[in-house]
Amino acid sequence: MCTLMPWRISQIAVHRNFTTFSRNANLNVRFFLPRLAGNPKKNVFVEAVELQDSFHYFMQSKGSTWNDDSWNIFANWPTKDVIDLLDLHADNVGVLAGYQVENGRQVYLPVDVYQNGGQIPRHPYAFYFVTGQDLQSLDVSVTNTADAGISSLQRTLQCRRNFNRNCRLYAAGSTQELDLDMSSLPAGEYRVKLVGHIPGTSTPSSLDIVIYHHP
Repeated sequence: MCTLMPWRISQIAVHRNFTTFSRNANLNVRFFLPRLAGNPKKNVFVEAVELQDSFHYFMQSKGSTWNDDSWNIFANWPTKDVIDLLDLHADNVGVLAGYQVENGRQVYLPVDVYQNGGQIPRHPYAFYFVTGQDLQSLDVSVTNTADAGISSLQRTLQCRRNFNRNCRLYAAGSTQELDLDMSSLPAGEYRVKLVGHIPGTSTPSSLDIVIYHHP
């Protein structure tokens, strides 16, 4: 039996919708925060990083008040403070929101990133992750809280090993995007598991995360 090595693939963003922006923008981040049984205290966070790291940019929300069972907005995030100074492009910014109950796992909340209000379009969730090793293939699976698999979201991505046995699907150190359309699923927690296979070894690399989906 193989031992999974979870730290070779790391999660950096989960987007529901991301509206591109130019310089001197004032951004908003919207996410749905569920109410948990027993109403435990939650540590809610909103973070932003570069999808492909160059300047080690990092933003984290502070001192915000969030409402359960509601859409929340982290507002007034001006690009002029840091993003414009570093000349970061919109397509290299990733945003991650979520919560953690004390001594519990982190649950991620897909975000809408936009400048103005109005109707926000829904898209398949975009998961951004970094692989620390070359990968030849990636197994994707999604399960609900009853551990039942969502067959429509299960897939295997792979390079063409029949042409090159040492081929790479993803290069080490690269940031990749995986799109999953969960719009038809009922609201609730879902486990997204990625298992990558490294050339020349039978030891896989994995990422195992939980998201809260709100249609």
